[in-house]
Amino acid sequence: MKINHNINAMITQHALYQNNNAMGKSLEKLSTGLKINRAQDDAAGLAMSEQMRTQIRGLGKAKQNAQDGIAALQIAEGGLAEITNIMQRQRELAVQAANDTLTSTERKYLDLEFQELTKEIARIAKTTDYNGKNMLNWSEDPNISFGATGNKADLQKALQDEHTKISELANGFAGTPPTIPAEINTAITQLNNLANIALTGDPAADKAAVEAFVGVDGAGGSLRTAIEALKATDTSTLPPKDQRLFAALTERMDIILNNNAQPSSDSVANLFLSMVSNDTSNAASYTLHIGPNYSSGMGSKWANEMTVTYISLNPGSLGLSTKNVKTQNNATETIDQLDKIIKSVSGVRAKIGTFINRLEYSINNIASLEFNTQDAESRIRDTDFAQSTTDFTKNQILVQSATSMLAQANTLPQTALTLING
Repeated sequence: MKINHNINAMITQHALYQNNNAMGKSLEKLSTGLKINRAQDDAAGLAMSEQMRTQIRGLGKAKQNAQDGIAALQIAEGGLAEITNIMQRQRELAVQAANDTLTSTERKYLDLEFQELTKEIARIAKTTDYNGKNMLNWSEDPNISFGATGNKADLQKALQDEHTKISELANGFAGTPPTIPAEINTAITQLNNLANIALTGDPAADKAAVEAFVGVDGAGGSLRTAIEALKATDTSTLPPKDQRLFAALTERMDIILNNNAQPSSDSVANLFLSMVSNDTSNAASYTLHIGPNYSSGMGSKWANEMTVTYISLNPGSLGLSTKNVKTQNNATETIDQLDKIIKSVSGVRAKIGTFINRLEYSINNIASLEFNTQDAESRIRDTDFAQSTTDFTKNQILVQSATSMLAQANTLPQTALTLING
């Protein structure tokens, strides 16, 4: 019998430490509701969970962005609806004034209402805004318009940013250094030249310089030629990863020049051409970020973005500012002009409706992805209370048992006294 080292007590003490530690972890899981509280609990699970949490929070904001986009577009569509109502009334006045039973005096009274309604269209166009940003009258006040580009310097900067994005993406081709296909390099070079073109301030000269890259009426231009060559390139000999990258770059270059939705004049390059020509009657496109990522993750850089474009409206661009119903001839001309305008405005409203419908589907998809991702994260991270309660009860009993046995182990050496006492 040995008394210098109580091996039984040491073994029991170690068992007590382990059981006590296990009970502490069970208590932690039950109190926090989390199965993984620190990396040591499950290193791989923690990494997966944190990545999912990043996606979930991004998806939540993407859904909010889409909802904000719908709200803004509904405000724009509401303004257009009232403008349509006003123009319907103006058409009634024009039809009435076209009747030869009226004298110039009655037509004068009709024209007074007609002109006031034209002013109201201008007022609605100027005051229909979302968060202080004008939704309808971009050309008159582009600096505070919803997504509109304020000046040609801003558009040129947008082209430079696009060139930077595409150049970064092109560095993903295989090889060290990257073996970027010649067609891609040519297109990137042409885009860079357009983005950094030196503008003189002379509209005619600047228009000709930009047209040399963009082309005229959808034809010609060195950038357009390079992009068309991209679209016609056979990439079947490239590795699969490079084929996908080539396709993504080609698509983005095509969007810059031709837009991803009609009209193509709303593309960045064509808006730049319009701006240097002092023609700002076209709409500027704006971007809604409706995905949880940007440079990586689900899709490419631009798979998380949605571009929205529709024309700018004001009495001048509509052709109403010079119309009146003071004479029979003027009234009949006004009827024809209003027919064209009403059709045009209805087309804009229809286009806005398509964007809203798309955003509704995007929200549904984001919501589904959000709660499914949350469910997956919960399975990895959250505590199973039934299992943890069972483990806690077991560990609690083991701690109590080990404590009792440690007391027994500490009394065993005392039996040596019976030998000494004889």
